[in-house]
Amino acid sequence: MKLSTKARYGLRAMLALAMLPDGASGKTIAESRSLPTAYLEQLLARLRNAQLVVAVRGARGRYMLAKPAENITLADIVEALEGPIEIAQCADVPSCAEDPDVCAIKDVFAEASRTLRGYLAGITLADLVEAQRAAENSSGRMFHI
Repeated sequence: MKLSTKARYGLRAMLALAMLPDGASGKTIAESRSLPTAYLEQLLARLRNAQLVVAVRGARGRYMLAKPAENITLADIVEALEGPIEIAQCADVPSCAEDPDVCAIKDVFAEASRTLRGYLAGITLADLVEAQRAAENSSGRMFHI
């Protein structure tokens, strides 16, 4: 399984916002994280609808986290952008089984999905910020937006 571009870009944008307590414009985030601005704006709209970010309008318009980074999990972000975290749905594959209710593979996929969701739910945006800062400090590089 591979996360889509939506999820990867959304996680990068949320990390940028978590590192900027005063928020930033979509353009600033896009430029600092090498993301396409128009696509990022679409993702930020989804994150706003999920109440993970807020948009401050005006001449100094910007996006900010809607709640503390400690209260936002990676699962929250991925689900806001992708929908439920699922490895696969047997019902989506017409030839998977005649009766999906008695399919052993379905149970394996369901458990893998629960495990992945649980893992992502156990990592907060604050944890990711801490890991990012540690990585930047250990590499000797410092990035500022």
